[in-house]
Amino acid sequence: MNGKSITLLVIGAFLVLFMPFYAVQWIGYLCIGVVALSYAYSRMIQSGLTIEREELALRAYQHQVVTVRIRITNESLVPIPHLVVTDNPGSLYSGNDNGRLMSLRAGERAELVYHIRGMNRGAYRIGPITVRFSDPLGLYPVGLTIPNEARLIVYPRVYPVEMPVHRGLPAGSITTTSRIYEDPTRYRSIREYVPGDEIRRVNWKASARLGALHSTEWLPTINVPVMILLNLTASTYETRNRYAHTERTIDAAASLVHHLANRGQEVGLVTTGIIKGAPERVMPWIRVGSGMQHAVGILETLAQLATNELDEDPVERYLERASISYGTRLFYVGAPMSEDSLAALVTSLGNRSSLRLYYTDEGVRNWHELAVESVRVYRITEHGDELFAIQA
Repeated sequence: MNGKSITLLVIGAFLVLFMPFYAVQWIGYLCIGVVALSYAYSRMIQSGLTIEREELALRAYQHQVVTVRIRITNESLVPIPHLVVTDNPGSLYSGNDNGRLMSLRAGERAELVYHIRGMNRGAYRIGPITVRFSDPLGLYPVGLTIPNEARLIVYPRVYPVEMPVHRGLPAGSITTTSRIYEDPTRYRSIREYVPGDEIRRVNWKASARLGALHSTEWLPTINVPVMILLNLTASTYETRNRYAHTERTIDAAASLVHHLANRGQEVGLVTTGIIKGAPERVMPWIRVGSGMQHAVGILETLAQLATNELDEDPVERYLERASISYGTRLFYVGAPMSEDSLAALVTSLGNRSSLRLYYTDEGVRNWHELAVESVRVYRITEHGDELFAIQA
């Protein structure tokens, strides 16, 4: 109720109670009736107005434009003469297109559509939605806050990655021409039996159906799982440009995950970083797994990571639960390790696993001194689309 409706009620009550003339009293009744009808009109609008988001979970990479859609439906029996719907994009830039003034007929639907751009990785909340409307005379304006929020995950930037094989087995699920590496989980075809085929190759169901022995062939592949050890302990990075260097390191880890997943690779993640905004201090540990859905889960974790201000040793963190399977490769990503930490890591791996180092370039180290015998060292460049450079 605003000032206009209160004024009409006062005038109407005065005319009805204190004026002895019926004609004047009817004017008072009319004023009171108009206020009552306006109140009922606003309540009908409020009960029949439905506002919902098209998507509650949005995902994007850095600098990618995301479309937000809000559906507005007037399910009441009366039209809405003017309706203002505004969404709160939070810290995201929307170009002031996140609000709309409209009018809706009874049963009509409309949409509020606007675009946002995630400039930095992270998890963002969009909302709540605010609504303002009133009856045709504007006597009962209503303002509502609808706690309908969406969640936007902005992934780290992903760069193209090349992994040349210098020695040993490549990282990934690699197709080969040798039948020695046939993968029995990857069906290829059925062919006629050839003398010398192993008994386990014989497809008895197909042989019975076709009336002759047939053998099964599988795709020849080499699968080498990878566990990524991401160092986000703040104290291990130089103070100068620490934020830029840790962000570049997270981009490197995301690029490796994306590259390995595209090759059908099993990949996992362990890190000293913490989930930003979490009620408890959580350092994620994601087991080695396959599939794009698993990789997307890792990317979402990377999007929400923040540096750890506590003095957490990434090698100790890894060795606490070092239970990776035989043959799994370990990719260390982060600031260069000390000689003692590197020796402890190499010793713990033994011949069960191989190690690859991706060191962040902070512009203050002599890279020739970081060469490690029997371990390939890559430099994570400070900027540019070429993410890695081989150093040793």
